[in-house]
Amino acid sequence: MQAFTDSSDALGDDLALRTRFEREGYLYLRGIVDREKLADLRREIVAICVQHGWIDDGPDPLRAHTCHRPVVEGEADYFGVYDQIQHLESFHALAHDPAILAPMRALLGPSAFPHPLSICRLVFPANTEWTTPPHQDFPNNQGTTELYASWLPLGDCPQALGPLAILRGSHKLGLLPLKFSLGAGHRQCAMDARHARLPWVSGDMAAGDMLIFHSLTVHRALPNLTDCMRLSVDYRFQREGEPLTAQSLQPHFQRQAWEAIYRDWRDPSLKYYWRRKTYALASWDASLHALAPEDWDDAVRQRMAYDRRIAARSNRACGDTETGNNTDRRVE
Repeated sequence: MQAFTDSSDALGDDLALRTRFEREGYLYLRGIVDREKLADLRREIVAICVQHGWIDDGPDPLRAHTCHRPVVEGEADYFGVYDQIQHLESFHALAHDPAILAPMRALLGPSAFPHPLSICRLVFPANTEWTTPPHQDFPNNQGTTELYASWLPLGDCPQALGPLAILRGSHKLGLLPLKFSLGAGHRQCAMDARHARLPWVSGDMAAGDMLIFHSLTVHRALPNLTDCMRLSVDYRFQREGEPLTAQSLQPHFQRQAWEAIYRDWRDPSLKYYWRRKTYALASWDASLHALAPEDWDDAVRQRMAYDRRIAARSNRACGDTETGNNTDRRVE
C-alpha cells in the first residue's frame, strides 16, 4: 500500500489540480475543511447513535462505550438511525461548504454543484466481513461519468480505523463488470490483469482532510481493525448541463420525502436548490447494476454465513446469548 500524494500544495492552481487528477484519478487534500464544523456534525450524529443504543452516553460521547451487534445497511436498526441523520441540515449543508466547493469547481468548472443525495457511512468495529469492497461509483449514480466524489472522515481516521484506498490511475481503464460482495452496495467490480499492475494508495487521514475521486476510479475501504466506530460522509458533484438520474435527486435510499426532511431547516436556500440548476435527466440503466443469477445464490449463502458468525461472535464477546450488552466499544 503506497501513501496518498498530498495535493494541498496545488490549491489555487486549477491547472495543476486538474492535471494531477486526470493522471491519478484522485486528489488528497489535507486539512482544508474546518475541523470544528465537522466536530459539530459528528456530535449530532453521535447523539442519534446514543439515542438508539448504539453508543453508551457519557461525559465524552465521542469516546463512549457500547456493546451492540454490528448494524449494517438494509437492516431495520440501521434505518432507525440513518433516517434521522438524513434530517440533519448540517449534514446536507456541508456539501455546500466553500472549502469543499472550491476544489470541486477547480476540477469541474464554476458550475459544479453537489447532488442532493448525501451519504453518511456508519462503520461498526469487529465487522471486517462487511468492509466496502473495490468498486466504481458510476453504476450507483450513472448520468455523466464526469461525476466526482468527495469523501471526508468526521474524525481522525488512521489506517487501522478503515479510511478509503484508491487504485491509482484506474479511472483510465473504463467501466468494469460487477459481482456480488457483502459490504455497502453489495457490489464489487471484477478487475483484470491491467488493474493488478496499478498501485493501491491510502494513508492516515485527519478530520479536515478530503479525498476527491472520479466516478470510474476503483476504490475501497480498508477494514476497521479497531474497537471504534468510523463515521464519514461523502457527496457527489457534477457540472451543470450534464446528465444525471432521478435517483441522484432523492434522499439516500429514497425512504423519505424532502418535505419531511426539510421540516425544521433554517436556511431556505438549501431547499430544492437543484431546481435552480440546469441538467439533463437520464434514464436509469438497470443493467449497469445487475448481478448474474449465480451471484444471487452466492449472496444468500454469504449472508446466512455472515449472520451466524456475527451472532456467535457477539455472544462470545458479550457473555450474554440473549442480548449481548457488555462489549466495550468506542466511537472514533
